Amino acid sequence: MDYRGTARKHCEAAKTLLSSGTDDDLLLATLKLRMALECITYDRSKGFTEDLGPDAMKTWQPKKLMERMLEVDPQADADATLAFGEEPFPGETPASMRLLGTDHVLNLRTLKKHYDALGAHLHAPTLSQLEQRQHHDFGKLRARCERIVEALETALSSKVWNSTLAIRGEIECVECGAVIRRRLPRDKAERVVECWSCPASYTMSETEDQKVTFKPRQIPATCPQADCGEAYYIWERDAEAGASWKCQGCQSQLTLALGVVITPAGQ
Repeated sequence: MDYRGTARKHCEAAKTLLSSGTDDDLLLATLKLRMALECITYDRSKGFTEDLGPDAMKTWQPKKLMERMLEVDPQADADATLAFGEEPFPGETPASMRLLGTDHVLNLRTLKKHYDALGAHLHAPTLSQLEQRQHHDFGKLRARCERIVEALETALSSKVWNSTLAIRGEIECVECGAVIRRRLPRDKAERVVECWSCPASYTMSETEDQKVTFKPRQIPATCPQADCGEAYYIWERDAEAGASWKCQGCQSQLTLALGVVITPAGQ
């Protein structure tokens, strides 16, 4: 589906409805703009189809979908200016660059600010709202719609779009075997990534030649039983007071507190 083209049609239809000045057309414009926000976010997600997982791709809520994209790439909703040039020598900055354009992305902040607020006007007032004399403020709604149109037109006017340039990495989770695909920010700083299928987490960082490494974020622990000493590695996300497990060495029940202690049988 041409989500970007559909978003543009919804936006243009909303502008026409807003120009009529009637409250009924304002509500129809609200619906059109909400659908435009959905479509432009779905279009952005096309560059993340292999990374988001099948379940995430089924969601229709643009906020949740953008949040998922940001888990994959912390700069998924950031604007990006693209240019190219010929290197004098490998690795050296070109003497001149040719500008391709700027990808203006409809970001998570905009979606959070407007998406649910629009939805609240697409339902009849409840009995409770009527008793409290809470009615739709059409003046505020119109002003909101105009701001959304402006944000959509900025994004839709981009000469380039859906840019996803990043250093990518992939690992099979050592805990559950799920494939984890993530991207490093453009500044190449390390970041913490989490498995979506189990408690495992990793420190992702660049090594060399735009390659990455994933270091498990685990805390070492040892069974305190004097004649045991079985060693364990606890995932950082599981390391909280009260976490309990049975020692594979001496079969003692262990509990994570301020330290690793032996839990008496039956407790």
